[in-house]
Amino acid sequence: MAVDAAIGWLVQSIMGNCFTEKLEVWTRSVGLDDDVEKLKSAMRYVQMVLDAANGRKIKSEPLEYSLGDLKELLYDAEDVMDELDYCRLQENITNRM
Repeated sequence: MAVDAAIGWLVQSIMGNCFTEKLEVWTRSVGLDDDVEKLKSAMRYVQMVLDAANGRKIKSEPLEYSLGDLKELLYDAEDVMDELDYCRLQENITNRM
């Protein structure tokens, strides 16, 4: 099995679409900036590992399962970032009323 392209796409999606400047400003204002920075650091690490594994065949069954688990965690991370952005937007709407 080769490294799943969906994993790389998820990392790029999270890094590019979820970590917007507006969201980062909001997370700082509500005290979540350390958590978001940890998530960003983890995403950079995952991207580094994926870049190193790019194009290589995975011959280890445990590693293959781990990559599947990683993909699920990335989907969860993307959901969390979407939820945070939703909360930010909801707060903006509430504050305007």
